[in-house]
Amino acid sequence: MPKISAPKCSTHHPDRDLNCQVALEEGDFLLLAERGAAAGWSSDEVAEALIELACNNWFALDAERRMFEECAGVILRGQKLH
Repeated sequence: MPKISAPKCSTHHPDRDLNCQVALEEGDFLLLAERGAAAGWSSDEVAEALIELACNNWFALDAERRMFEECAGVILRGQKLH
């Protein structure tokens, strides 16, 4: 399994997203796409599936982030012992 390069830019650098794309492409992304094609899926099917998986992952991360933001002010209290 190819190693994925660590970030080369600071967190707020404008090219950080491009740096991440290059790192993932050099890592397992192309290998995964090739494996999908080798299994019999068309290149378009593989590309569409990867896009959908990426979108679903982003939506899950965003929902988790929003849940924590909305619950940040909530204080949980334990039951009182009598």
